Parts: sequence; C-alpha cells; structure tokens
Amino acid sequence: MIITLLLILTILFFAIEIQKHFHIPSPISLIVLSYLFYFAFPNHKLFSEDEFAELELFLIPILITSDALELKLNDLKRNFWSLLFLAVFAVVLSIVAGYLITDTLFGEYHLSTGAIIALFAMVLATDPVSVVSVFSNFKVPHKLKILAEGESLFNDATALIIFSFIALPMMQGESVGGVDIAVISLKVISISVLIGFLVGLIGIFLMQQTQDHMSELLLILITAYLSFEISEHFHVSGLLSVIVAVITLNHITEKSLKQAQRDIRRKRSSPIKQKSFLNTITNLTKKFKKDITTIDRHEQNLDYIRVLSLLANALLFISMASIVDIELLYRYQYEIFMMFVVTTLIRALIMAKFSIISNSFKTMTDINFRWWSVLLFSGIKGGLSIVMLTLLPDNFEHKEMFEAIVVGVILLSTFVYAISLVLIITKYKRVFEKEYELEHHKE
Repeated sequence: MIITLLLILTILFFAIEIQKHFHIPSPISLIVLSYLFYFAFPNHKLFSEDEFAELELFLIPILITSDALELKLNDLKRNFWSLLFLAVFAVVLSIVAGYLITDTLFGEYHLSTGAIIALFAMVLATDPVSVVSVFSNFKVPHKLKILAEGESLFNDATALIIFSFIALPMMQGESVGGVDIAVISLKVISISVLIGFLVGLIGIFLMQQTQDHMSELLLILITAYLSFEISEHFHVSGLLSVIVAVITLNHITEKSLKQAQRDIRRKRSSPIKQKSFLNTITNLTKKFKKDITTIDRHEQNLDYIRVLSLLANALLFISMASIVDIELLYRYQYEIFMMFVVTTLIRALIMAKFSIISNSFKTMTDINFRWWSVLLFSGIKGGLSIVMLTLLPDNFEHKEMFEAIVVGVILLSTFVYAISLVLIITKYKRVFEKEYELEHHKE
C-alpha cells in the first residue's frame, strides 16, 4: 500500500511539473507515466475493472465538487441558454446523429436501439478535469471558459441520465417511447435538483455552526457525498445533485462573504451611530445571524479541495492505465478509429450549429472561429464512461466491443483533443489574452 501511494504521489508530482514547465495537460502526463510504469512492471495492477468502477464512483463527488466550486451562479444565469444547448441539446442531437449512421458503421453487429444510445452516451460523456487542466495554463476569455467547463460538467449528467434511464431499460427489453422519455427526464432532473438544493442548504446551516476551516472542509465534502448518496438511493442522478448542492453551498457562502465586506465598508464610512429603535432592532436581529465563513477560510478550503481533486485525478488515470487491455484495443482498432472520427465530426457540426444559433440571439454568446475550435476540442472523454461500461448487462453480447471502443476513444481524445486544444490556445494566445483583459477592464 505504501508503494502504491508513493507511486501515485510521484507520478502526480512529475505530471504537475511537466504541466507547469511545458504546458502539457496533466492528464496526458498521468496516462503516459502510468503506462510507462505498467510497461516496466506488467504484473503490478492496482485495480480490476470492477474495482475501477467502484473507485470512480467513490471519486466522482470529489472531482465534481472541485469543478462545481469554480462555477458561479451568476455566470450560469448569464449563459443559461448557451449551456442548455451545449450540455443537453447537443448530447441529444449527437446521439440522434449517431443512431442514423450506426448501420453504416457497425451494421454487421445488428445493434439494438438501446445499445446504440448506450454506446453514444458513453463516448459523449466528457471530462471536466482535463478541460480545467488545459485552461489552467492559459489566460482565456472568461465566457469561453464558462462555456467549455460548464458544458463538460453538465454534459456528464445528461449523458448519464440518458444512459441509465433510457438506454439500459431499452436494452433490457422495456418499451420506452417519446412521452416516457420526457416524463423520466423531467422526474430525474427535478428530483435530483431538489435533493441537491436541500442538501446544499443543510451544508450551509452546519457550516454556520463551526468556525474551524478543517470542519468546514469536511462539511463541503459531506454535502457532496450526502447529495450523491441520497440521489442514488432514490434512483435519480447523483451527479446532478452534487453539482446543484455544491453550487448552492458556494453561492450562499460567497454571497455571505460579500455582505460581510459591505458591512465592514459601511461601518468605516459611518463611524458615528445614532441610537434609534430601528438600530436596536437591527442589532438584535444580527445577533441571531452567523457568518458562514471568512474569506481566508474559504480560500483555504478551495485550495484543499483542489489538492484532493488532483490526487483523485491521479489515482483515476493511473488506475485506468492498469485495466487497459492492449490486445482488445488492437482487435477492435477499426471500430475505435471510426467511432472517434465520427463523434469528432458530429461534435464539429453540432458546435458549428451552436455558433450559428448563438450568434443569432442577443441572449447567447457570440461564437467566432477561434471559440468554435476551442469548444470542439474541449470534448475530452473521461473515467465516467468506464463506470457506465460496468453497468452494461453481463449477458450483453457486444460488451467486449463496447469496452474496447469506449476505452480507445477515451485514450484518443485525451491525446488528440488535449494536444489540439493546447496548440489552438497557444496559436491565438495574444488574441485570447486581449479578450481576457477586455473582459476584466469592463468589470
């Protein structure tokens, strides 16, 4: 166990240093270093495939918490329609497009409708950790960052809902019509959001009862895991509940901090107080209010969560390297390559459609070619797809092929998309920096 921990910390250290000095996204370094290790020590495996899925479920709340803490509610409100298209409609349209061309690609396998939906849901689930890792090296416009990171975060919830509540029931012989899909989606989304919101409020209440930053950190993690567990218990989306819970907790916390700062400025600007009945009532009311946290404690907690996320991410990629079957990837190399090319082309068309729609409405963000290219290659795949793989029925005849395709697409997207993203941002670095400075100047 000590050797395993030492391995994880060492690989993570080198990945961080490589990213800092050479701007190579840490997921790429993590995968390369992990494969080098397993090539040198082929008999040393951290996890089996089933254990990897359990590990992923265990790490999801930490990874999602780290990403959700970076999103501000005001940014989500301003970009609501854009994110709705990217994270919901784009996924649905991509699955429909995939369904229409699957016979051409994999006609010999005679895949059912449920199997096709499941396959595309798995390969469309993106990885917010990889996207955040790339953007952390550059100054990019805030709106572009919100679109890319927000899509990666909410896209996962959409793909998992479609996979779990539509594709799997169809694969098991259940009849799922258009009305059923609408009802199921509305039910899952509404209950998940409600659970996340209520758990987020509970987290805020508990944070008001402590003044210790370590206790607050634990309460943030408890909020994330509690919302996830409750949602999974009621068979709705734990992923969406975690996002809502963390955003709720973070929004109220930051709102409290801003109010505290305003109160301090107000006291400094009016040192002389006039005694009145109204002031007496106000002071009595304030005694029943408790600040949630302080700016220093809040910043410390964010830093701790980022460190935990880095460790979780390292463990995830190192573990993924240990379960990859090279022979299986080679056997289905054609299917992997075709799926990667097709999903890339579909994403390019969907993002082009998004650009046209977005540029036509004042309520949405204008998308130029630079932004389109960044959004295109922000669709890096991640470990959530592996979790969905383990949820496939054991008697599914094409499970082996699906495993090869999903793992292969994850690896290709991590290298091809991430490297392309770095090259594009580097190419337009000065333009992006000017747009970044212009945004901050307006603020």
